[in-house]
Amino acid sequence: MAAHISITCRNLVLDPATDVLSGECNDGQGDHAAFQKTSLDLNTCLVYDITQARILWRKGGNFGAQCKGCSLFWTKDPIWGGQLLNLECTCAGADTTFDIDSSYIDNKFGTLVCSS
Repeated sequence: MAAHISITCRNLVLDPATDVLSGECNDGQGDHAAFQKTSLDLNTCLVYDITQARILWRKGGNFGAQCKGCSLFWTKDPIWGGQLLNLECTCAGADTTFDIDSSYIDNKFGTLVCSS
């Protein structure tokens, strides 16, 4: 699993029409670190598995074919406190959530990517 992107990225927003997550992520360059604009089409990372009735991580999953009206929301991290970034959608007619911060979506030197 990747580290929580909400720790190293800021101003994260989701365009529900395109399923693109965007924001500014720290490039990890130590004392000279900077935030750079980045975006990631979540269809390249997520799939809606109708048999399990949930969103799962899968490269090239195209979850947007089954999921609509997606938005971001925050929940409290039950272990460390702080906030966890989550995705909420209506998929195949049912409300579905996905924990983005505990997924394979990662910040690699200031760029949002689908890790593995």
